[in-house]
Amino acid sequence: MEEKGKKEFSRSVDNAVRLIACYADKEERGISELARELDLSKASVARIVASLEKGRFLMQNPETGKYRLGVGMMLYGSLARERNELANALAPAMRNIAQKYQSTTHLATLTGSELMIINKISAGPFVYMTSRVGGTLQAHATAAGKCILAYLDEPRLQEYLENAKLDKLTDNTITDKNRLIEVLRLIRERGYSVDDEESHEGLYCIAVPVFDVTKKPIAAMSISGRKELLSAQEEDIVRYLHATLKEYLT
Repeated sequence: MEEKGKKEFSRSVDNAVRLIACYADKEERGISELARELDLSKASVARIVASLEKGRFLMQNPETGKYRLGVGMMLYGSLARERNELANALAPAMRNIAQKYQSTTHLATLTGSELMIINKISAGPFVYMTSRVGGTLQAHATAAGKCILAYLDEPRLQEYLENAKLDKLTDNTITDKNRLIEVLRLIRERGYSVDDEESHEGLYCIAVPVFDVTKKPIAAMSISGRKELLSAQEEDIVRYLHATLKEYLT
């Protein structure tokens, strides 16, 4: 029964994606037209459209009764474009940092309650890391994640704390919300964050925030490597990260 439910969910998602793709060559489409194009019943299409409309991915034209792409699509498209532009702008800087410290650099942003990797560049000795571009990590256990959390406004931080699961990944992972709040306060005071074997044993990470023009945290840039190599250079690395961001983003 559970396997059947998974297949039904997967089929529904596939059909929703196919439906959105129908708008690539036409601004508006009605239920009947979509049903013919997708070879689905009108009832099935109506259910998919209702879900997409609820999420603001589609909106109905009150004059024609047909549907067009909604503000949700524009919002997420804009976010994707901004993240790609940021990743491209900072790629040379990340490459320089990775080579200078023989490590791995990440550029990441907060998506919901998770950290999404939007760029990753590695150099030097191998360090086991499960991160990949487009993948997600638990924000509370990473330097980049904590760095972004530290600069969120109070309502957004409270929303995160209410919804996030602070799973224990290593003996050093912060799993207590009050302890995490205190750590975030310290991060704001000193302007950077560390991951001291909180996500993987033996791994040390240092991250600094990336702000938009309104001083809101939109991402964090981090450096990751073996603890014995990076912890001894922490102050130098922090200065270099801040200076690099200033150089490439101003």
